[in-house]
Amino acid sequence: MIEPDNDARVLVVIVPQPHDLERVCIAGWYRLPLRHAPPQLAADYLAFYQPASFGAARWQVQYYAPVLRYQLVQRRDLLPDEPNHPRAGDHYYRIDVGPLYELERPIPAARLRRITFIATTFGRLRQAIDITDLFMPPPPPDVWGAGLAGKSIT
Repeated sequence: MIEPDNDARVLVVIVPQPHDLERVCIAGWYRLPLRHAPPQLAADYLAFYQPASFGAARWQVQYYAPVLRYQLVQRRDLLPDEPNHPRAGDHYYRIDVGPLYELERPIPAARLRRITFIATTFGRLRQAIDITDLFMPPPPPDVWGAGLAGKSIT
């Protein structure tokens, strides 16, 4: 694996349940409801925040994966086994990712935090001691404002 540049864009996302992280690992994609998508969606990597449902591995970022492409699809197409789900017709981003990698050391949340999204850089991910170290001031428009440049959207 080629080591990511410190300036590479990272979006920290929540994986609600262990089976969601398993899907990322096995199927190679992460789902994100369009209505909850952050304004700074474009990223080179996704990093995955594990909430309380992960038991002893809770409240930390332990894994990341490179982003390959974005697709806008309905939930029923992502999860065909749940055709009658109340949000089956809602639109989601399907974010295709490459292999899942483990950070050299997990980044814990020293205090319980409700994390939704954190736009950061790989350099911050590499150096963080606590989840609060990942937060950064809003970047200038030309850094994140390029949208999904370089990623295919279908």
